Amino acid sequence: MNAKGYVGIPGALCNWIIFLTKALPPRSTDAFIELLIGAMLTLTGFVTEAYLMPAMRNH
Repeated sequence: MNAKGYVGIPGALCNWIIFLTKALPPRSTDAFIELLIGAMLTLTGFVTEAYLMPAMRNH
């Protein structure tokens, strides 16, 4: 797995994100990334708050 070019994301986190997105069906990857970023932005990390944080396109 190659994390080159992703300067703002730590290498280990980038590797895990790439691994998990390859394990998902292609139609689910956008929603997964949006929920992951939402969970990182919330203070508590709950999925419901993560769902409301970004302006999600795939709901």
